[in-house]
Amino acid sequence: MTSFFGYRSRRAALLIPLVLSLFFSPLAAWSQSDGGVLAARETAATDDRADVRAQEVDAMLSKYFKPGEPGAAIIISQHGSVLFRKTYGLADTGKSVPLRPELPLRTGSLTKQFTAAAIMLLAEQGKLSVSDEIGKYLPGYPAQGRYVTIEHLLTHTSGIRNYTALPQFGAVMTKDVSVDDAIAFFKDATPEFQPGQRFSYSNSNYFLLGAIIEKVSGMNYPDFMRQYIFQPLQMADTDIEKAGSPPATVLGYTQDRKGIAGVPYYSMSWPFAAGALRTSVDDLVLWDRAVTAGTLLRRESWERMATDYTLNGGKHTGYGYGWFVRTLGGSNALEHGGDIGGFSADTWRFPKEGLFIAVLANNDAHEPAPDAVAEKIAKILLRHERNRPAAPLSSP
Repeated sequence: MTSFFGYRSRRAALLIPLVLSLFFSPLAAWSQSDGGVLAARETAATDDRADVRAQEVDAMLSKYFKPGEPGAAIIISQHGSVLFRKTYGLADTGKSVPLRPELPLRTGSLTKQFTAAAIMLLAEQGKLSVSDEIGKYLPGYPAQGRYVTIEHLLTHTSGIRNYTALPQFGAVMTKDVSVDDAIAFFKDATPEFQPGQRFSYSNSNYFLLGAIIEKVSGMNYPDFMRQYIFQPLQMADTDIEKAGSPPATVLGYTQDRKGIAGVPYYSMSWPFAAGALRTSVDDLVLWDRAVTAGTLLRRESWERMATDYTLNGGKHTGYGYGWFVRTLGGSNALEHGGDIGGFSADTWRFPKEGLFIAVLANNDAHEPAPDAVAEKIAKILLRHERNRPAAPLSSP
């Protein structure tokens, strides 16, 4: 049975459960930074290396995604230039509709980094502080969780139990709910631990962040995200789904004993600020552009989101605000995946190398999964980076 939504990883097994046309023309490079986790350099990607990397990536992906089946959309950019943009497979197997780069797919927990950015935007406006206790904005929340801070929610260190993992969730996931009713579903569950004591990935944390965004802004969460995040970044193919959202062109699939199958109905009122993002790989490059350039938010806000959180006892969690803070092949990276019935996704950012990778799939049971596919792509790119000839010294 397909689970509802969350984040699946070989490194962090947590919850539920990617086809573009190839081109090499570069986008305009964006602003530069002088250092830090979000640093990027302006460079052209029109040399022969871009062709070699793209051909190697395409050869690998062609082995994994078969024609006539659900597929994936993959995009790679570096320092402002798109190196690879290709789709594999079908958006709708019944109608043989091909997957295309501009088509939006559900992305599950990729939503979390956008929700975290919205919180930071409100913090910059002086409307909240991440050190505020959630009882300030959710006065009806039980005492056992009222003293959790917004930062505890952002970093999955609140101890609030994951609502999609509660035994009763399967019985209600098909029903449309209000934000208040959804919170009532999980708010009385006994906490796993005291706030800040340890890390435990919980969709409840980001659901509550969505409720706080609504309380502070006076707008519903989808409208706020559209007006203050998606529209300023010209992410025209991105939105937050909710109950009653129009049907999507890209259908989601899973695997059963008979083969590839559709997924059971579930209400999109449940994912909310934890997992209701629908977007395209093209729009994710626009998002990465904002992160790299330090636009939308102040650079210090982006840096804070990308900082590995420290627990009460001094141990690091490997998670910031909406991103896992990782290393791969000696390179620092920000990574996050997402799974929601019928769909699976993963993204990697390598700030020093200026690399961004997004893999969006419309099959939540595909093997290898998007997180594994994205990591394989990253290893190819990092190998080429290590083997790149050093730039010649300029003449005096």
